[in-house]
Amino acid sequence: MIYSLIALATLISGTRLDLPPEEVSRRFEAECVDGKWSSDCPALLSDVEVDLYGNLRTLAAQRQPIDREVLVVAARGQFPMLAEFGLRHLGQISNDAEREAALAAFEHPSSAVRQAARRLLDAANEQWAQAYGRWWRAGNRGGWDSFVPDTLPSQEQLGLRDASELRYRYFASDEHRAVFTSQLSPTELMGRIAPGIKPKTGDQAARKAQKRKEASERTDTATSALEQGLASSGLGALAGLAKRASKPAGNQGDAQQKQDPEPLEEFGANQAAVLYVQLDRPGAAAPAQAVAGRDEGLGATVLVVRY
Repeated sequence: MIYSLIALATLISGTRLDLPPEEVSRRFEAECVDGKWSSDCPALLSDVEVDLYGNLRTLAAQRQPIDREVLVVAARGQFPMLAEFGLRHLGQISNDAEREAALAAFEHPSSAVRQAARRLLDAANEQWAQAYGRWWRAGNRGGWDSFVPDTLPSQEQLGLRDASELRYRYFASDEHRAVFTSQLSPTELMGRIAPGIKPKTGDQAARKAQKRKEASERTDTATSALEQGLASSGLGALAGLAKRASKPAGNQGDAQQKQDPEPLEEFGANQAAVLYVQLDRPGAAAPAQAVAGRDEGLGATVLVVRY
């Protein structure tokens, strides 16, 4: 909780210029609209959004009506608490502008904003859920912590050589999983991020996963039979030893699991068209796994990097 409050305080005040409100508005209108964008614009925008959030909260506390056009502007804000306020007070989607604001907020770095956007879109029975819903990752943060924007992983952290054609998708990403979309085909994309490496196909990954599952089930069955035999013969003390001896060494098992890719269920039944490669990460304990496949619902190639 303390960390979250510190992070929010930094988010609110870290880039502000400490100007009078009227000066902020004047400079923002002069320097940051109509295609203009000076170096001070990010800080000016932060000030504008924080002040707008404060004004809207005051109106809400006084039970004053707030124009829906203003709530749409709030919902499109970068400041997480402002965007969540706008989405929450819209209550429902009643026109195209509100729908577009909710869709934009679905990509917000803050999970609290994304969750508020999804509630609106779900209530509107949007068809987008068939495509976006299966990639949704809610995350495990709540309360104030959910307002802190997610950290964008670096190319080095993921083992990516080239991310120029990639768009990061916050709503589908999670801890140790980064999801991107691209207009390149899966083959072209793999050739760019892992040149010289021949990808495995999804059906190969599925067969290997099935073999690992069957081998694990056989081992568990044999171990159980051995334990029962030892117990019935009065050698119960040896049963636990037999169980431990039958398990592979932890590091060896973990290393094998990281080397063999697990199929991604989000790609559905067409696993043969899905490609898998390992991405070397200098200095990391293990390589990252990259999975790429076409998703017609999103109208793009989806790249998932598990790291």
